[in-house]
Amino acid sequence: LLTKRRLQELVSRIDPNERLDNDVEELIMEITQQFVKDVTELSCKLAKHRKSNLLETKDLVLGLGMKHNIQIPGFVD
Repeated sequence: LLTKRRLQELVSRIDPNERLDNDVEELIMEITQQFVKDVTELSCKLAKHRKSNLLETKDLVLGLGMKHNIQIPGFVD
């Protein structure tokens, strides 16, 4: 998902002189992994609820909206 190297690249795009503490890197990576896990699990449940074994974009969009109030432009009903 997100490696320490990629995380540092993202930070460097904002400020090339900025560095993240190792504990901060670990925390961000844990939060990222948990976020993806939570949204994926909810989205799979939504797909199953509509009697499908195929996870579709609409399941992810609905899951993001329900769990985190995140709306993706172009996918909002």
